[in-house]
Amino acid sequence: MEFFNLGWSEILLILLVAFVILGPGKISQTARDLGAWLRKLNKSEAFRDVMHTTDEIRNFPRKIMDEAKLDPVFPDRSIYQEVQKKSSERFPDDNTPPTDSGDLP
Repeated sequence: MEFFNLGWSEILLILLVAFVILGPGKISQTARDLGAWLRKLNKSEAFRDVMHTTDEIRNFPRKIMDEAKLDPVFPDRSIYQEVQKKSSERFPDDNTPPTDSGDLP
């Protein structure tokens, strides 16, 4: 799981450095202030708009491929078959026949 594009090891390192710099007395007040700021940010309409737009941009290539009914290109056939299986589970009424052509490795 990533938070602000940081892994758990980076977050742990940041917390450790903050503890060393701020000390045990100020770290609790700083954590409260940071939590209040994050809560306020999350409730902000502008932040939600940014997150929604980011999700749309991230999913745009997939949306185009789905609308054009094109199969994605995968370097490995097993990845392709796994995506096909997930797609058929997600869209059970899709009556398109599975493609088993020999053009993929």
